[in-house]
Amino acid sequence: MQNYTNTNLLNLKGVSIDEVVSFDDHIDVKLHSLYKEGLCPVCGHKTSRIHDYRLQRIQHTPIGLRKVFLFLRKKRFVCPHCQKRFYESLDFLAPYSRRTKDLHFFIQDQLKQVRSLSSIAKDLGLSSSCLTSYLKLAPRRRPNLPRVLSMDEFKGNAGGDKYQCILVDPIHHQVLDILPSRRKKALMDYFSSFPKEERRRVKYVVMDMSHLFYAVLKEFFPQATFIADTFHFARQVFWALENVRKTRQKTRDAKYRLYFKRSKSILRKKGSRLSPEEKEKLELVLWQDKEIKEAYLLKESFYDVLDASSKEEARQALDKWLWVAKESGLKEFKASIRAYENWKEEILNAFSTGITNGQTEGFNNKIKVIKRVSYGYRNFENFKSRILMVFRA
Repeated sequence: MQNYTNTNLLNLKGVSIDEVVSFDDHIDVKLHSLYKEGLCPVCGHKTSRIHDYRLQRIQHTPIGLRKVFLFLRKKRFVCPHCQKRFYESLDFLAPYSRRTKDLHFFIQDQLKQVRSLSSIAKDLGLSSSCLTSYLKLAPRRRPNLPRVLSMDEFKGNAGGDKYQCILVDPIHHQVLDILPSRRKKALMDYFSSFPKEERRRVKYVVMDMSHLFYAVLKEFFPQATFIADTFHFARQVFWALENVRKTRQKTRDAKYRLYFKRSKSILRKKGSRLSPEEKEKLELVLWQDKEIKEAYLLKESFYDVLDASSKEEARQALDKWLWVAKESGLKEFKASIRAYENWKEEILNAFSTGITNGQTEGFNNKIKVIKRVSYGYRNFENFKSRILMVFRA
């Protein structure tokens, strides 16, 4: 059997191990305290007078896959000055606790992993409600607003709201806060809690093309430069192309309908990245339908905007693209044309700053994993605590 009798190995100070009993799923460690005196918590006098003993069962950090239980013969002193009876204190154990400090830290570390509460609870032999209590202990400090603020929404289904919001510092790759709702009142209440002087520190705001977000953020950060995230404005073109494909697909007989359906990924892929075989399939699709060909060429020409190396180059490419898109007469592109005209300056600001919501989207994807492995969170505060624990690890 492996030797666990070294108190240094177990990080236990002030005690001596009497016996170790090893089982298949756990280890029992019997020990006693080495301290001869105790300090009275009432009058502050030291005393060596022992009133009695009690055997306390304490859970410690696991070793491998086995839980560890300490059976401590604990002294109860009596103060000769004030007659107060009190138990001795030990560095590794908080008062009135049945778990060592090391185990508390270990649990918090486990909660920073992308795992479900039930799986962590099972490994530690604890209840899920016990772990939930650790979430409630997580610090809830209000963040400091950064120079660059990124904001996005995600589907959390927590606390009665379908969507929650995430605030990120994309420059330092930090999750700042999680907001319970994307509703206007919730956003207004949150940002109004920051002093005006602190809000002035925000120089750039990057977001999707949400009119609600823009209205709220513009009110609280009027001095900031607003940036439309590249991913969010680029997908407008891909949506339009996909809508053209679906519309044209419905006009074809069963044979060609299936063929058009299977061409989705080839149409979306950048032309320069297609393999020779994919190019042959693409040419066949474009040859069969004029509108799909026109939509595809609009998608390809939009890369002139995305690949622009400066704001002015992007402006010229976008103006040209808008003219061609309008001339095409494709109704599926009307929404993207309108969006680009309404958000033109915010879109172009992405090219002068190079700032995107990419980091925020990455965080959102990880939040989806947290939600999935945990089978969802009904309580928003618990959900928020778990997210912040994972990202602030």
